[in-house]
Amino acid sequence: MVDAITGFVVGKIGNYLIEETSMLMVVKDDLEDLKTELTCIQGYLKDVEAREQEDEVSKEWTKLVLDIAYDVEDVLDTYFLKLEERSQRRGLKRLTNKIGRKIDAYNIVDDIRILKRRILDVTRKRETYGIGNFSERRGGESNLSLRVRELRRARSIDQEELVVGLEDDAKILLEKLLDEREYNRFIISIFGMGGLGKTALARKLYNSEEVKRRFEYRAWTYVSQEYKTGDILMRIIRSLGVASVKELEKIRKFTEEELEVYLHGILEGKKYLVVVDDIWEREAWESLKRALPCSHEEGCIVIITTRIRAVAEGVDGRFYAHKLRFLTFEESWKLFEQKAFINMEWVDEDLRKIGKEMVQKCSGLPLAIVVLSGLLSRKSPSEWNDVCNSLWRRLKDNSIHVSTLCDLSLKEMRQELKLCFLYLSIFPEDYEIEVEKLIQLLVAEGFIQGDEEMMMEDVARYYIEELIDRSLVEAVRVERGKVMTCRIHDLLRDVAIKKSKELNFVNVYNDHVAQHTCCRREVVNHQIINKYFSEKRMNKRMRSFLFFGESRVNVKTTNLNMKLLRVLNLGGVHFIQKGVITLSFPDVVGDLIHLRYFGIADTRVKNLPAFISNLRFLQTLDTSGNDSFIQTIDLRKLTSLRHVVGNFLGDFLISDAMNLQTLRSISSYNWSKLKHELLINLRDLEIYENRVGQGRDTVCWASLSKLRNLRVLKLRNIRLSLESEEAVRSMDVISQTLESVTLVGINLEEDLMPILQKLPRLEDLILKTCDLVGGKMSIREQGFGRLRKLQLFIEKLGVLQIEEQAMPNLIQLKLSTKVQYCHLIIPNRFRAFIQIYETFYET
Repeated sequence: MVDAITGFVVGKIGNYLIEETSMLMVVKDDLEDLKTELTCIQGYLKDVEAREQEDEVSKEWTKLVLDIAYDVEDVLDTYFLKLEERSQRRGLKRLTNKIGRKIDAYNIVDDIRILKRRILDVTRKRETYGIGNFSERRGGESNLSLRVRELRRARSIDQEELVVGLEDDAKILLEKLLDEREYNRFIISIFGMGGLGKTALARKLYNSEEVKRRFEYRAWTYVSQEYKTGDILMRIIRSLGVASVKELEKIRKFTEEELEVYLHGILEGKKYLVVVDDIWEREAWESLKRALPCSHEEGCIVIITTRIRAVAEGVDGRFYAHKLRFLTFEESWKLFEQKAFINMEWVDEDLRKIGKEMVQKCSGLPLAIVVLSGLLSRKSPSEWNDVCNSLWRRLKDNSIHVSTLCDLSLKEMRQELKLCFLYLSIFPEDYEIEVEKLIQLLVAEGFIQGDEEMMMEDVARYYIEELIDRSLVEAVRVERGKVMTCRIHDLLRDVAIKKSKELNFVNVYNDHVAQHTCCRREVVNHQIINKYFSEKRMNKRMRSFLFFGESRVNVKTTNLNMKLLRVLNLGGVHFIQKGVITLSFPDVVGDLIHLRYFGIADTRVKNLPAFISNLRFLQTLDTSGNDSFIQTIDLRKLTSLRHVVGNFLGDFLISDAMNLQTLRSISSYNWSKLKHELLINLRDLEIYENRVGQGRDTVCWASLSKLRNLRVLKLRNIRLSLESEEAVRSMDVISQTLESVTLVGINLEEDLMPILQKLPRLEDLILKTCDLVGGKMSIREQGFGRLRKLQLFIEKLGVLQIEEQAMPNLIQLKLSTKVQYCHLIIPNRFRAFIQIYETFYET
């Protein structure tokens, strides 16, 4: 895996040489030599890594290479940090800049030459000890767009189809879920060793259409080994989807006891299903059960998944414990061949024989089988023997282990894909990862390279999809054909954590692992962040600091003086001063000039700090979950911004927005003041207004006409105008890219369907708490050719007419009960999956 780090540093040297040529003239030749040497060494690293077992000499040699690669990165980043700091000086301090720049130039010349000598020494050691044989870089030199086009093929198989061998289990448990005789609170415990498919089975039941129809309220949460009851309760409340945005803001401040009372109140007297995934101890259930009411009249079911029999059978009350078994060979083979042969037109008997031998050694463990099939699906028939021979040499207890398969899969990956996999170690156990956030982090870290044809975010998404294709990552939620959330299995996460620690790539700080003085990335969870900062030791070589959870931190003890940081995620941290939550952040953050990602979601901050204008390389600013910012937000100096998320009601100033892709959300007034012609790459836009009545500004549909790459549009509580001919013509401009439209709290003066149904790529259409003047809505034949999801929660709707040939791809139709009492003229095919709701909420 050292080859991936080395390749990353080589790419960084190349970027610096291109982007900062004038500043590096004194060391340009030396840097070119350094880059060439590291590139050659990378070939030998691949050969060392390809061996079955590394000898001690090779291990020590790769460590020397790793240290040099990191030192090269430090020298370059520190040099440009000093240059940037000098450029921002004002007054008398600027007089020392000329002398300071000469000193900096002298130092970097010296540093680079020392690094060259170290590299040459490492090369001599390789020759002396005969380490490795040079191998060509596999896949590293090909054109970026060509590599990505290879990844563009459709997902090899639907995730639902991979639930093989669990059909009987699903049938038994589904009967219990749908048994109308069940009353009070009934618990179903699914238990078995890791990798058997407990979560997959629970999700199959949870997403069953029959279950959706029976249970009015459904929620999913996870627990894991390190948990906080308040976080679990909050995830259940969010998952239920019955609380408005404003209500969620309010209850986030609740104590654990208040959350229990609130959740109990929601579920009291209701039919509900709650899935609690991955419980490790009985105490976790004991802390949750008070919030889940026992109704004597309604059916209430809780599904628990756990690896531990004592936990499964140790719950009180009425329960059914279901042990998952290993797959039979026939089931194992069926699961394997669904993916392994997906890219082959013809499979001969010899290949089947080899495949069956390997499947036999997986011992019926589904996770091992899907990772093996993911590995082989990318191999030619001639390479299957090589994989088989390699696995035979690595057998443990006469079985193929998941960690072994993961190792083999990693060895053949390109460096970018290896880095993406390792990076997953930052996320907590069982964490449902937002792909959008993961992409933003990968881009901010510098792991992703784009080109003229491909934006970095698109490349990152294709890499994530390849990890899913390899069965190293699981897709959880898919919308519009895109993976929105994913997760990594605990066993595979363990592999990522182990390898990341060996490479000083990521250190997951906990009670057993102290701060690392040279690791590049540090991850801290909510339970021990104060302990982390109290240690007073800070790693100045750190590139990323990431916090997960929610916790209070004393601002005086917070040391964030890590000037080489590229990623700072403080979401959920509440800084306190004299026992009270402060509304701002430590000023030292303004000195983090290299920062690309600044996450301050759910921090209760009231004002965006003025130092934000110092962070001129910032790409992502995430302030979501906080109250609206009413002061002026000046981002005009941040010309690298790609994603801005928050609630911006005050003046919103932005200049060069060529790179901006996400803007959520700004007021209608601020939208009217922006130069829309600059937003040529904007893909995700939300405009909202918190004023009511005549105080709201009007958004003209024509103002969206210049957004030629817009994919997701959400308009909330604004006045929408479609009156002009220009507005109608603009539909043809943005209609080519729009995939999702959400309108919330809008008074519709006319039926929008004749206009919206012409959008050729539209897949999701949601209208919530909207008023319709005239009371009739019609969807014509051939309208909404791609639409898959339609939600209509509209007041004053008297007639809803959908013609027979309309919406041929629709799979979800949700209506509010206010629509239920209007005259419905809809095709019979929709009545099979139409869902009627009592109430609707702003989202």
